[in-house]
Amino acid sequence: MSYLIADPKNKNARPAPDYADYRDPTFRREFVADMERVSPFQRQHPNGVAVLRYDARQFDFCGLVGDTLAAAGMLDRVALAARGNRLEYLHELVAAENQAMDSSQQSAAAKALYEMPARFGALYERLLAEIVVPQLGVGPAHFQRTPTFRVFFPNAPGYPGETSYHSDIMIGHNPREVNVFVPLVRCEATRSLLFAELPESLELLREYDYDFARFGSDTQNDPVLMERCARMCQPLEVDVGDIVVFDSRCVHAGPANKTPLTRVTFDARVMPVADHATQHNVYQG
Repeated sequence: MSYLIADPKNKNARPAPDYADYRDPTFRREFVADMERVSPFQRQHPNGVAVLRYDARQFDFCGLVGDTLAAAGMLDRVALAARGNRLEYLHELVAAENQAMDSSQQSAAAKALYEMPARFGALYERLLAEIVVPQLGVGPAHFQRTPTFRVFFPNAPGYPGETSYHSDIMIGHNPREVNVFVPLVRCEATRSLLFAELPESLELLREYDYDFARFGSDTQNDPVLMERCARMCQPLEVDVGDIVVFDSRCVHAGPANKTPLTRVTFDARVMPVADHATQHNVYQG
């Protein structure tokens, strides 16, 4: 199902994502129970969020981003090295046509990062196995094989619509997942993730009775909801070496970057094996 997030009489209205719609009674019973339950992660972190630390010198993700963009012909590797591999200066090195966003908030530069060398995958799995999963305290976990890369250049053209406040569950992700957000630059203000804590997020989604299509439309068209989300969702202030883990039910957004520096992050999802083993519903993003 596709719908318009603006007045359909408006020629500028654009198609929105096919938000998840769980009406089947059997599926919905377990889904609502999962939305309402106190998860293993929530028991440890009632606000639905925790910040972990790792040694960025042992996990040189920034260097690998530079190598990959250079291999794709998008920047001069020597020029980036001269800036200390600081990815917040990518906008000075990457051509304007590779900075524009498409409707999924992806730039050509971000898409190039899906061709990372094999050593990135090895480092990423080490980060999860050695840092993230042990500190979650929920036992063994499944993980997203390929993380999602975000490169938000300053004032880049193409940001789709208004700020897209959402929970990943709205686009088909599992409510038993835990999100993992890894900044590769200092994140603050609009060069970050806007984030609402779990209690406020659940209260808001309950008011919509988990009607994600209506909620998604209202985040673009209803000034009252847009203002409420803007108050709820505050920028995470984190830096290289931080890992933010948060409950998948939390409302958040990747805003248009109005700062003078580039945002570079990647994110993924993990799910406790024990949670997966007891779940009947099957989710697909």
